[in-house]
Amino acid sequence: MIDTAARLDSYPFALFSELRDAANEHGFRIGPEQANGWIFFRSASAPGEVAVAAVGNNGPFFLSITHSGVARELAAEPAQPSAKGHIAAFAFSTRDALFEAVGDVYRKSISLPTLPLELFERETAHLGKTEAERVEIVRIGQDIFRKALLVYWNDTCPITGITDSALLRASHIIPWARCESDADRLDVHNGLLLSSLWDAAFDDGLITFDDEGRPIVSSNLTNAAIAALRLDQAAPLLLTSEHRTRLAWHRVNLWQR
Repeated sequence: MIDTAARLDSYPFALFSELRDAANEHGFRIGPEQANGWIFFRSASAPGEVAVAAVGNNGPFFLSITHSGVARELAAEPAQPSAKGHIAAFAFSTRDALFEAVGDVYRKSISLPTLPLELFERETAHLGKTEAERVEIVRIGQDIFRKALLVYWNDTCPITGITDSALLRASHIIPWARCESDADRLDVHNGLLLSSLWDAAFDDGLITFDDEGRPIVSSNLTNAAIAALRLDQAAPLLLTSEHRTRLAWHRVNLWQR
């Protein structure tokens, strides 16, 4: 743990501007407010609040957040204490690392389960139960799910690095029709953003993943397909416990052993 007690309580203009830019350039534009060395910002589109701080022009730099779900998923070094009323704080050795982390906080804040579900419920509230309306509900839900996954995975297939939107698919781990609730259907932890070939293999159970995010291949997958997937170059997925729970279901129920 890094102690933030040594952070500055007032900032030179250039350093203050850098800290403000770290928030403003990543969606947190309401503010600033300043207290106890922290500079606070909020967003019109993402829930919660962030605070940034630094110890001198060359850091270290600090980020404090209120969103507990994001705090669990942020890959950064914990720091103590956090800003007042916040759930966690993190330390960064460089300005660039701070900027990247604030962007990650914003993306996760608008893609973690609450907001996609709220948007789905709002957009489908007027629809009934006719066959056409049920089809429309599914279309709306899958569109919201795809947009949330694009944000969560930063518009990139985490295995191949492909960023071409037309080649990216929102892959449900537990399929839409087999989810027990809309909350499960719209939860980004029930999905992977995969390139089209990986999506087809995963959806058909020819590929699954272990708890470390490494691909497991079905014996039904041909050598030509294995070569096309470039399994030897596949990067492991960065998974949460929620992903792992659903992938365990996928291995039992969909994977072609």
